[in-house]
Amino acid sequence: MFKSYLKIALRSLKRHKAFSIINILGLSVGLTCCMLIGLYISEETSYDKFHTNIDNIYRFTREFKSPDGSTSLHLSRVAPPFGPLAREDFSGEIEKIGRMMPVGGPVKYNNRLYDENNFYFADSEIAEILTFDVIEGNLIEALSQPGSVVISDEMAFKYFGNEDPIGKSINFLSQADLIVKGVFKKLPDNSSYQIDFLAEMTPLEAFFGGREAMMRNWGSNNFATFFTLKPEGRIDEIERRIGDFLNKHVDEDATSWTNLHVQKLSDVHLHSNLDDEQGQNSDIVYVYIFASIAFLILAIACINYMNLATARSATRAKEVGMRKVFGAGKGKLINQFLVESIVLVFFALVLAVGATSLILPYFRSFTGLELEFDLFTNLPLIAVILSSAILVGVLSGSYPAFYLSSFQPLKVLKGKLTSGAKSGGLRRFLVVVQFTISVILIVSTIVVFKQLDFIQNKKLGYDREQMMIMGVSQPVADQYEAFKNELLTIQGVKMAGGSSRVPSGQLLDSQGAQAEVNGEMSPTPVVIKSLSVDPDFIPTYQMEMASGRNYSKNFATDSASFVLNEKSVEVIGWGSAEDAIGQNMIYAGVRGKVIGVVKDFHFESLQSEISPIILVNRPNQMRNLSIKIEGTDIKNSIQQIEALYARFSPDAPLNYNFLNDRFANLYTSETQRSQLFTLFSGLAIFLACLGLFGLASFTVAQRSKEISIRKVLGASVQQIVGILSKEFIILIVIAMLLAFPVAWYFMSDWLEGYAYRIGLGASPFLLAAAIAGAIAFLTISIQTFKAAVSNPSERLRDE
Repeated sequence: MFKSYLKIALRSLKRHKAFSIINILGLSVGLTCCMLIGLYISEETSYDKFHTNIDNIYRFTREFKSPDGSTSLHLSRVAPPFGPLAREDFSGEIEKIGRMMPVGGPVKYNNRLYDENNFYFADSEIAEILTFDVIEGNLIEALSQPGSVVISDEMAFKYFGNEDPIGKSINFLSQADLIVKGVFKKLPDNSSYQIDFLAEMTPLEAFFGGREAMMRNWGSNNFATFFTLKPEGRIDEIERRIGDFLNKHVDEDATSWTNLHVQKLSDVHLHSNLDDEQGQNSDIVYVYIFASIAFLILAIACINYMNLATARSATRAKEVGMRKVFGAGKGKLINQFLVESIVLVFFALVLAVGATSLILPYFRSFTGLELEFDLFTNLPLIAVILSSAILVGVLSGSYPAFYLSSFQPLKVLKGKLTSGAKSGGLRRFLVVVQFTISVILIVSTIVVFKQLDFIQNKKLGYDREQMMIMGVSQPVADQYEAFKNELLTIQGVKMAGGSSRVPSGQLLDSQGAQAEVNGEMSPTPVVIKSLSVDPDFIPTYQMEMASGRNYSKNFATDSASFVLNEKSVEVIGWGSAEDAIGQNMIYAGVRGKVIGVVKDFHFESLQSEISPIILVNRPNQMRNLSIKIEGTDIKNSIQQIEALYARFSPDAPLNYNFLNDRFANLYTSETQRSQLFTLFSGLAIFLACLGLFGLASFTVAQRSKEISIRKVLGASVQQIVGILSKEFIILIVIAMLLAFPVAWYFMSDWLEGYAYRIGLGASPFLLAAAIAGAIAFLTISIQTFKAAVSNPSERLRDE
């Protein structure tokens, strides 16, 4: 029986070539989009799953609170004492606990010198908690031996080539000689932590002044601290006792200003966006968005099939009537039409698999994700694709099957069945659904691009053009003023200012502020972030002073003076920038006066509000130099800067970039997602137009006699095009009216994620209406114009 169904289905598809091509093309585009989005979602949800114990790995995070109770900072890392102390205090719950601290810097072996960012010092337990594919050595033993380091296979080849790295000595930061004791396979790209080096803790303890000093340091929140639970351990018990733990070890009132939280490692990539994450995490919201787009694209493709199948019902009515006369029951007819639908979907699936394979390298390069699409070895993937194809075939073919099988043979054979009359209402409804989805996607795309353009071009309160950012090594820091003086003699270097952090980074430092208000010195209501600068930082960035003056080398007292931004003045409650000048403050235990207020500037991403900042004059804490370069020969200027840096710091490579690039990197993920969103939205609109094109074709064919008579009676081409297009245009207008409030609701919610955002005015909706209307009218007009200019005598002669 199935063989018979299949044979008839193939004949039907061959006989109705236009119908088949439109539907196969539409479904293949829909399935291709779904496969690509499915691969993207699969990769995004796979992060850290390679750890064998992923469901039992947690990390501590640390929150800092302002005096008013609001969160001033939430870090993914904690101070060094927390790990060992938690092992003791939660011994009934925690099985293993380990810390690792990232310390980027130069690594040297013989004449090879590289600046490495994925260098960590770690407890030996890290090798037991996280999963490393060990190639050589014993990681647990190595991390228990002073002066040892284990490295990834990629780093082993980078530094040692084909030599055996075990036993070789590398130098880190020109301070620590470390012996390679193990090699592990490079962690996959879907790891929240990229680790190339894991070194034993002893050199790091020496940096803190010894193990005991490190265990008293509650301010260096740089240690990623992971733990696993015992079989009987309970997370809620740890969370219940964390407050007492903090009050016991930090100070008796610790919970009033800080707190610890527990987070599963499996939640980090999609559910965490803390202030100091090691990499740029994604967001579960985007997984939901792209999953919804995949569903909507496939729904549009299915709607196309249903629309076209019911629209051409008249061409198959007599076939159904004859089959029923010869004894075919309704069930057999339903099966026949469902088989036709499934066969058509499988043709589309073959095209979709081929298209996905061809597009995947470009899609992989665009997203930066290691997406895999291997049907030959991935049996679950094959099962998912085949079952999805069958489901799509059944869903898209269900209504046409039940509709066509319901024809009464007597009426059909007497010619009393009006072409598509019973399905007209449903077709109109489905067209409205298609274009409602399309208009929502168009509005969303326009809003996303307008917001990204806004944040990338908004004035930040300083000059960021041709601003070179250079990391300061310890040798350069030791000769800071001498280096700067020579730097300023290089052609093209206009100014240079030092700072502890640079714009586009994160403000993670604060040291306790008190301000005098109404004659009384008291803590500020919210935490004021600190930024260490030299006197040249503000003029280098051409920041504007709202009141007072900048730091100056001519005033010795400036080492105990303060410059604030306007936001700080506001939160302290001094009224105005002018009122703040001369006011008393205490910051980091230093008492001084406010000498200047700089106008607010955007230091971090525009997803964050401007923070209250105090710029403190600490030339000994300059970890970065911002160099303003002018002129056209930037390349020559950079070469001279590199030569100067190499002279001052021969054992540390120059690490630099440009501020514009750093800000662009802040929004790389948003830009990629917006481009993907636009691509898939465009394909959804294409599918809707493809269905509209097919529907218009059948409508024109059904009304060809009417068109010919109207032409004979003197109707113009414009009149005929207007008459045929009127119904479709009305449906598009209805779709717009339904789509606009839905789009407004979702995009308003999306924009709430940005502290600085565009307003949702009328322009995105008017533009979307113009785009959707123009596309729809053009699609319809192609068919209606062709019919309107045809020779009526040929059609009437056929009749």
